[in-house]
Amino acid sequence: PVDTPTIILNQKEEKNTIQQEEYINSSSPMSLEQQQLTFDITKDHHISKRPKLNEDDLLEDDDDAQDNAVDAAVDFALQMMARDQRRVGSLESTITFSVAPHRDTIGLKSNQFVSQICASLQAGELSHEAYTRAPIDIVVALDVSGSMRVEKLDLCKNTLKLLLKELHHDDRFCLVSFSDEAKIEVPMLKVNEDQKRVALNIIDHLSVRGRTNIASAISLAAQIANSVQQPNKVRSVFLLTDGQANVGPTEAKDLVELTGIFVEAGHKPTSPPISLHTFGYGPKPDHKLLLDMAKTTSGGCFYPVKDNSQVFSAFGDAVGGILSVVAHNVCLTISVPVEAASCGSEIIAVHHENKREIADGVWQVYIGDVYAEETRDIIFEVTLASPSRSFLQDSTPAIPHALVELTYIDTIHHNRVGPVSSVAVIKRPNSQTLAWPNRDVAIQWLRVRTANCIAQAESLAKQGELDKAKKELEDWIEEFTRESFEIGAAKEPLIEQLRMDLTESLDLLKGDAYNAYVENDLGVRVRTHMSQRCSEPFTGKRNVYRTGQKRFRAQAFHKGSALSK
Repeated sequence: PVDTPTIILNQKEEKNTIQQEEYINSSSPMSLEQQQLTFDITKDHHISKRPKLNEDDLLEDDDDAQDNAVDAAVDFALQMMARDQRRVGSLESTITFSVAPHRDTIGLKSNQFVSQICASLQAGELSHEAYTRAPIDIVVALDVSGSMRVEKLDLCKNTLKLLLKELHHDDRFCLVSFSDEAKIEVPMLKVNEDQKRVALNIIDHLSVRGRTNIASAISLAAQIANSVQQPNKVRSVFLLTDGQANVGPTEAKDLVELTGIFVEAGHKPTSPPISLHTFGYGPKPDHKLLLDMAKTTSGGCFYPVKDNSQVFSAFGDAVGGILSVVAHNVCLTISVPVEAASCGSEIIAVHHENKREIADGVWQVYIGDVYAEETRDIIFEVTLASPSRSFLQDSTPAIPHALVELTYIDTIHHNRVGPVSSVAVIKRPNSQTLAWPNRDVAIQWLRVRTANCIAQAESLAKQGELDKAKKELEDWIEEFTRESFEIGAAKEPLIEQLRMDLTESLDLLKGDAYNAYVENDLGVRVRTHMSQRCSEPFTGKRNVYRTGQKRFRAQAFHKGSALSK
């Protein structure tokens, strides 16, 4: 959505990127230590240890050094743009990538000291032909406890049959049933016609028994997924339940922690990550537990299935996602070039749940897997560079405030991609000039603040501060409405969904009491907007994050359920 050029580092021409070339050609990803070493020795990354100057230093003590730094900054930006013009046209990417600031010109006298920057990723479309998608390994853990009797279990059986129809000879399928303990019903094997017939027969003969041991189900499912010697590029576990854990570990905190342990135990460094998708049927399941369990894994989602009519579409939506994975291990590395850092710029916030500082002033954001047609917009904030006053008398410096690098594994073309680099340049004239906001960045900044506001309201309500929670939402709705009109985005689909979620969240808090249902509803809305991924079980409800593949599978499963009846 932005015009800032994408820069591809030429690994053959640059002698100082040898380690990057070895990384791209290797069969296993680099360790964190290796990544940091590569970043430190690469000149173009500009993220070596850099001096942190105070305001007096910036404005008085070292004007000459800052003049040289700004000159270098301009040269650096022009060099990166020239490289992009030479190379970007000859490369074909599964993911397009760009970086842009909230405003591209911010005068030193404008009273603005911080800028938001957005790194945007857009995955391409995926055709419907089976050979274009990556093969999958899927383990389904199905609750067969006593509460699943009759209609619920029959619905799940029909859902599994529809899933088997979608799988091909390169896919692997395993079925685990669980009640008091977990049991392998269909072993993890590649799906040929004989295997499908055997699996369908076993599914038909499933029956209810006992109580609900969720820990046992996750443990066995993860163990099976990790036991495959040469796993497929996409791996996932589906957990389907209608009750609460009442056998084995039952505390939510323990189950969430165990989920992370089970998924990571036996995981090989060279293997793709495992995503966990959880489905809670009816009002009885602990929705917050299932949401938190899904969040422990890369790309995991929780589907609150409120009634039987949503069973098929919820499952179809999730299947549409894992059948359209185009990239995994997607990762961004964000830093401030040394030229801007010498003028006082630094990263002060990264708005993503999977972020960490891997070196001084260098942040890594782990995005995980990305489905066809999905977007990811990572907002971060930097303090603005303040070049020396003597230099500003005759110049309007364009200073690169951020360098963002993208790496991922392309599951369609079966190769490693990156690092692909892009810079965010902000002009800093010695005036009050303030450019009009970049509309796309402004919309994403509204998205992030809306999710944070709902999360804050949820936290206040949970503490019994309902009035404060409602006031938090009311104030932000007013500001949100004003800002969306100012940037001319009031009718944008994302803005309309954000406004609807804010209004519905406020209505939920105006009810008689704050309960688990309200808490779960708010939590799902926050998760949806922060992850930019649909987990809506009802196909009739619009969701701006639902991709064409997810919509197609959800509708196909819903139609298939009607035909089966």
